[in-house]
Amino acid sequence: MDEGMIFVMVILFAFVLPIVIYGTWTSHKKDMAKLNASLNDSEKNNLKNELAAMKSRLEVLEAIVTDKKYQLSEEISSLRKAERSSIN
Repeated sequence: MDEGMIFVMVILFAFVLPIVIYGTWTSHKKDMAKLNASLNDSEKNNLKNELAAMKSRLEVLEAIVTDKKYQLSEEISSLRKAERSSIN
């Protein structure tokens, strides 16, 4: 690579790339603001309620998976599978 090409690459990475990234970021922020403004209060409340329901479901699933009986049952099942595969 000659010095002219290196200079062009430095200019591109030092000046042009940050400008493109900043433009993309501000465009995304504007789009998100428009989307948020277009949602009315009832839609926002529905989304909040749905998120709360999903969180409570996740908590239940986490409780099931971390339950000792569930873990014991999984360990027994994996031991049975290992025993069957070693027999065959």
